[in-house]
Amino acid sequence: MSTGGVVYKDLLPIPDTDPTEHEGKSTTLRNAPTESHALALEAAKSAPPEEKGAAQIAHGDEVVDLGWNEPKELVAKPLVGGLGNEDLWLLVRRFNKVREGVTTTLQSGTDSE
Repeated sequence: MSTGGVVYKDLLPIPDTDPTEHEGKSTTLRNAPTESHALALEAAKSAPPEEKGAAQIAHGDEVVDLGWNEPKELVAKPLVGGLGNEDLWLLVRRFNKVREGVTTTLQSGTDSE
């Protein structure tokens, strides 16, 4: 039995192209991938590095301070094989920024209930 209601597809024109199809275009203001995205793409395309960084070497059962709060001259190079420390810090900062945004969103969503 039809209710005679109207649905969105009746009101909006059908697009010429599939809006879910990804053409590899960036959605940033610069029309280019962000630095962290470019690093991730480059790492995914390249072969795994032969060398291991200080963070990838087994350290036993203890957590080892690799120098997060040290001047960059005193930090082991590289911390992750095949990735410069500055690039690693860029990725960590980006991850923390995204995580903070998600955490804040989740907290604000639960506070309003």
